[in-house]
Amino acid sequence: MQFEIVKNAMTDSTPAAPQPPFCTNCGNAVAKQAIVCMSCGARPFEHKKFCRQCSVKLNPEQVICIQCGAFVTGCDFVGASPADTTKKLNTYFKVMWITLVVALVASPFYHIAIGLAFGVITLIVSLVYCCMLHYQLWKLIPRDIARTTPGIAVGFLFIPFFNFYWCFVSYFGLSKDLNKTLRQRGISHQVSEGLGLSCAIFSVLSWVALIDDSILSVLITVAGCIVCIFFYKSVKDGAIALLEQEQ
Repeated sequence: MQFEIVKNAMTDSTPAAPQPPFCTNCGNAVAKQAIVCMSCGARPFEHKKFCRQCSVKLNPEQVICIQCGAFVTGCDFVGASPADTTKKLNTYFKVMWITLVVALVASPFYHIAIGLAFGVITLIVSLVYCCMLHYQLWKLIPRDIARTTPGIAVGFLFIPFFNFYWCFVSYFGLSKDLNKTLRQRGISHQVSEGLGLSCAIFSVLSWVALIDDSILSVLITVAGCIVCIFFYKSVKDGAIALLEQEQ
């Protein structure tokens, strides 16, 4: 009887084993929302030295942890859980396409000062949320697959003339790299690379259309906006499929 009491007391006082996630640089437990690992000072979910789920040491060429079966080329969820990131992507996409459609609908009234001001404001809001969405989508692609960084993917789109080339890297490349990530994870969902290529082409044509006010430029602008919405819908859904695997 006394032995059982002592045994229970020892069991109750034994600290619980650390729960995931673990820092992928040093293997110590970290908070889910951690931006920096308090043990090693590195960003906790951007490395491949230790498994995020079980903290076992990994080999550089490993794709799957043989200890727990988790994928080790995981997405970077720094500062947000997969569920929070999914919600953020849906919000960015919704605001982006609604404000873009509103700006197009209001375009016949741009000859009026109020109509022009309203159109400019909605276009700016749409552009801001489009950039935020684009950045988040690139952020989800593992570093060993992504052909560029999220900041460069967005920032270089604003460099005059060079952005004619960069559109194909940033848009078409996003669809290709995201598909590569999905295939590596064994996820059947695929992003439309055709829409990625079309979005890049219309992005270039939209700059050309700015110097022309013909009906052709209007059609190019409208078609480009429609392609843009469907492209981001495709890559957003692909990203959410990737996020659902991490939950």
